[in-house]
Amino acid sequence: MRIREKTLTILLVLSLVANVLLLAVALMPEDDTSPALSKPDGVDLLPTATTAPLSPARGAENASAASMQVPVIIQRVEVDRADPFLYEEVTEEGAMVNVSVEVVPGKGRVLVQTTPLMGIAFQDAANLAVVAAANHSRVDLAGSDIIFSIQGPEEVSEIDGPSAGALMAALLLSVLEDFPLNESVTVTGTIDENGSIGPVGGILEKAEAAAASGKTLMILSDENNQVFDYREEARSFGGLRIARQRPVVVDAKEYIEENIGIRVEYVDTLDDLLADVRAPAAAPVAGAS
Repeated sequence: MRIREKTLTILLVLSLVANVLLLAVALMPEDDTSPALSKPDGVDLLPTATTAPLSPARGAENASAASMQVPVIIQRVEVDRADPFLYEEVTEEGAMVNVSVEVVPGKGRVLVQTTPLMGIAFQDAANLAVVAAANHSRVDLAGSDIIFSIQGPEEVSEIDGPSAGALMAALLLSVLEDFPLNESVTVTGTIDENGSIGPVGGILEKAEAAAASGKTLMILSDENNQVFDYREEARSFGGLRIARQRPVVVDAKEYIEENIGIRVEYVDTLDDLLADVRAPAAAPVAGAS
């Protein structure tokens, strides 16, 4: 019995000591800032979405955002019910998409915000556009985030493709090198890190969309200098006339300008592209000194 009483006494004492320690911890004064929520030493907070100069040497007093429209190909899927079967018809057409770029303080990231959902090809195009623009302008972007925003037609569920790459590079350079853009111009073409402009598909549909939106000049890659024109070829056998559509390769510039009504220029380098997308210099005012 004595051993049992001693054991109970020891347990009681330990329980009292533990309660005293817990009470002391609870009554200790807390720091003004919780360690879990405080800013670690040497680590910057995430950048806020406000514009800032890129470097003292270039663009220090100018806006760091620009926007332009680019033609893209969109697919529409229409379902036709003819009992007991369902038929899907996929059609392609051109559409204009708004693309904008903003340069903000950051950590050298390339971010793409899209509406509606866009595929990963847009992200790849954005990354290449940033590399090409940085190489061209020789501006250090390590302390900046580049944010591309793409706004497509509301009725389209998804758009994908690299054809906005050349325009993205031109947009970013208009910020880095501080020049205005010609709003009557658009471009469709890929871009690589060396600034070469590459070919894309669907240029006839894109030209139609660009012309319908009021653009007066569409810039294409040199490698997009040919398109197929389908011409009717007819033959008569006795009293029977048979006609067929024969594809003929024609110059893209001539065909688009004659049949769609928008001027076309070919480029193969980023410098050539910039010469066409820059807004023309304002004429001097008469009598100004």
